[in-house]
Amino acid sequence: MENQRGSAMQGDENVNGESLSASPVYPSGASFAAVAEEEAGITYSDPVDNARVPLIKLEDNLRTHLSPNFTVGSFVGKVGRDYQYARISVDLVRTIQAIQERAQAPLFIVSGYRPPAVNELIKGADQSPHIAGRAADFKISGIEPLEVAALALDEMGPHVGIGLGAGTIHIELREDLKSWVYTGAKLSHEEFSEWVQERTQRASL
Repeated sequence: MENQRGSAMQGDENVNGESLSASPVYPSGASFAAVAEEEAGITYSDPVDNARVPLIKLEDNLRTHLSPNFTVGSFVGKVGRDYQYARISVDLVRTIQAIQERAQAPLFIVSGYRPPAVNELIKGADQSPHIAGRAADFKISGIEPLEVAALALDEMGPHVGIGLGAGTIHIELREDLKSWVYTGAKLSHEEFSEWVQERTQRASL
């Protein structure tokens, strides 16, 4: 993860590795000028994480690769049709790419960046890290969600919030470990929490 391996941003960093003002440089080498909050307006505000991840312009960039297997469009989905800007954490891109390489199977991001209005429309959590560009819901072809969760924990260790769903998992970049389940998950909250603790301890050995 970025806060373990060093920043992939140009400029001053905060304690978590993301830059508050610099232009993001992604694993593919792609770089985008950070868009000023004043230019983008309140539609793209980040009340969750104080704009730690800078805004980038989507126009003409949706097909630009951020890593070998993922483009800007991979992380914004339908948002790219209706919105001009997005927040996409360099660390999140690196993490998703690493999980896909561990799986050796296609990974599909179901939900990445969400502007506040989109998050409200789908009844996302008020403080959802999707708004901050630091979360993704995804699935991997041919692999059950619990196995996908195992791959994520093996890659991220205890620096993750992870949610188990019926067909997908949710990951978010965090300093501390947190886990939960969604409706339809094969494990209860208690069962998944215990499983996550055991898996994380195993990965740290």
